[in-house]
Amino acid sequence: MRTLKSTLACSVFLLSMFGSSMGAVDSRKFDEVSRFNWEGLMARLDALTIELQNDPVSYAHIIVYDGRMSRRGEVQGWMKCVRSYLVERRGMDTNRVTIVDGGFREFATIEMWLVPPDSSAPNASPTVLPKDVKYKKGALKKSRWRSLCNI
Repeated sequence: MRTLKSTLACSVFLLSMFGSSMGAVDSRKFDEVSRFNWEGLMARLDALTIELQNDPVSYAHIIVYDGRMSRRGEVQGWMKCVRSYLVERRGMDTNRVTIVDGGFREFATIEMWLVPPDSSAPNASPTVLPKDVKYKKGALKKSRWRSLCNI
């Protein structure tokens, strides 16, 4: 009987030590798209919406990168397009969608991550320094971002 109690106590201790670390799930990259157009991006956002509907406790963490050749304000325009599409057109809860500016990459890129509860969101990974970016003439005006995504 004493051996059974000792074995049971050791088992409970080991489960408490390893069980909590085994329960944690890391964020996972759902999709990444670069050199995108709005129609193709909408299809990928639809797939993300379906994934979030099937996993009601996770949230989407979306990182938007501007390209080496872009217009000033373009990344903010794409961020607004993505948020508007997911929240207004697809009915996603705003608390389940986080969209951040990731800096610059060679080409405009969007990463879509699924983040479970109690996990940390991934960090952005820019590959181009801001000093190496060449802006096209004509900044994207705040009032014209909707023209990017036909909203």
